[in-house]
Amino acid sequence: MSTAIVTHKDCILHDTGMNHPESKERLIAINKTLKEFKSKKIEWFEGEKIEPKYFFTVHSKNYFKDIKNKSPKKDLFRIDADTILSKYSLEAALKATGSVCKAVDIIFEGKFKNAFCPIRPPGHHAEPERAMGFCFFNNVAVAANYAKLNYKVKKCAVIDFDVHHGNGTQKMFWNNSDMFYASTHQEGIFPGTGFKEETGINNNIVNVPLPAGTDSLLFKKSYEDIIFPKLEKFSPDIIFVSAGFDAHISDPLADFKLIKDDFYWITKKLNDFATKNCKGKLISCLEGGYNIKALSESCLEHVKGLIL
Repeated sequence: MSTAIVTHKDCILHDTGMNHPESKERLIAINKTLKEFKSKKIEWFEGEKIEPKYFFTVHSKNYFKDIKNKSPKKDLFRIDADTILSKYSLEAALKATGSVCKAVDIIFEGKFKNAFCPIRPPGHHAEPERAMGFCFFNNVAVAANYAKLNYKVKKCAVIDFDVHHGNGTQKMFWNNSDMFYASTHQEGIFPGTGFKEETGINNNIVNVPLPAGTDSLLFKKSYEDIIFPKLEKFSPDIIFVSAGFDAHISDPLADFKLIKDDFYWITKKLNDFATKNCKGKLISCLEGGYNIKALSESCLEHVKGLIL
């Protein structure tokens, strides 16, 4: 087998209210599109809850308790204007992170070389003690630490091609020279971080802020000229991907001009790198993408890039 797809039905229960861009319809459309793509190289798995101790590798116990205490029994609780807790949000968030950690287990069992986790809520904006940008728990950061604790992985890399900078992942990796974080993102938009001067404790952070209107050519050049050479120098044992598809030209929340083929390109490049340098070990985790049609089509291209 080539690719595991790991998700959980509870991720759909996270309710963000009326007219919120991060809606359950995103995941419903992705799952439908991927299930209609019948490939013998894909197998679906259901994620599982993980022990709270793994969350505490990146989030504080007080923060975890605060999210639990703020979770409403009915209606909605607004952490901020964008980040909303509903009755089932905590359960969805736990199962989302659990799905990425389940993907780690599957990859290290050796039957699959990589995995894609279509989950929600997303995670790359979640900071150690702050929920923001639709995110509660930092799925990839928890999973990277889970891999280190359970499988003696020394060096983990996260590549983030979401159009928004993953401020939470950067903050969690900043002081750890065994963790590498690289991001392409649109400059000047939410969350206002990700300047190229932000390089971490040991040049283990690589930010490539790009202007509004960035097209395929500039996007690809950023990876080929800047990110891949630094990733190769870092020499990770496993690659995690914060796979946001809101850099698509049709996305309503940003101003990049990528098309679905660009997501195939970056996925194939990362897959090839992992095959050559990490024994194929790559785990991708859904972040943004808010035009439902563009999102589901781009996710399909992403999976095609993983199975080849």
